[in-house]
Amino acid sequence: MVVDFQHHYVPVDLAKKRGLYSDKTTYLQEGGRRATTMHAKLYDLELQLKDMSEAGIDVSVLSCLLGWNASLDECRLINDDLAKVQAKYPGKFVGLAQAPVLEGKEALEEIDRAIRSLSLKGVTITSQIKGVSLDSPKLYGLYEKVCELDVPIFVHPALVPIGYELLQDYDLPRVLGREVDLTVATTRLIAGGILDRFPQLTLVIAHFGGGIAAVKDRLLAKGYRFGTLKRSFADYFEMLYFDLAGFEGGLPALHCALQGIRPERLVFASDYPQDFTGVNTDTGKGMQELRNYIDTIRKLPLREETKDGILGGTAMALLKV
Repeated sequence: MVVDFQHHYVPVDLAKKRGLYSDKTTYLQEGGRRATTMHAKLYDLELQLKDMSEAGIDVSVLSCLLGWNASLDECRLINDDLAKVQAKYPGKFVGLAQAPVLEGKEALEEIDRAIRSLSLKGVTITSQIKGVSLDSPKLYGLYEKVCELDVPIFVHPALVPIGYELLQDYDLPRVLGREVDLTVATTRLIAGGILDRFPQLTLVIAHFGGGIAAVKDRLLAKGYRFGTLKRSFADYFEMLYFDLAGFEGGLPALHCALQGIRPERLVFASDYPQDFTGVNTDTGKGMQELRNYIDTIRKLPLREETKDGILGGTAMALLKV
């Protein structure tokens, strides 16, 4: 069983409402900068199923690229649509709920509705939300609700991270800023005491946590400087999960992650259809290369049950499907 934890989809009605729908490539803009690339494969689930079959992916976990900065009404549209997708394609697609989580009671009620009534299997947010860090008390209500519902939160990089003055041109917000922001977000979740306050919280951080394994030794040695840790940095780090997307199957990124993250805390992901399709990269490796990425994981010198967990078992357990 292979589960793709980071697979993107946009309801056609929402794209049309935003004036973004086209059979050609268009761009969602934020603050005058490109936030995400819109294209035909985002809307066409039959085409996505064909690609999944070619790549060898059994189940895809859907998040909507337009949902992270959407209004409450738009999030309701997204969540309703994802519920219909789950019903139409049972066992193939799993939806993650979205809501404007800084907007209080109504947003949390929408998350509750999406999980309890629509049977979506988790929640997704970004590594910062309108400049608000994930350790902010403004998000405590969200964390309480998610713990109550007993579902995971998938943390995607902010589409255009802010707060990094030297990462605002050359398309650096998307190319590099997202990875920096994921590393910062992961560290702030630990330094900010979120895992002490909400020990039942399940978080899956995208893109290997922005490649946080490469600097983990520094965090282990110097985390005491935060002045907030009640346990070692390593203890908190072991409470998090990370996905394998963001580097288009790059082996250095995978091997680096395995040096610093226990494989039991990794879940397979591709960032389809933004990666492996040539839309957001120069390579356009295609579905055969996505299949090769899966095969590379199968050939890792790990126990078979561990590799099965990375490829799908861990994700299935987290999502309770």
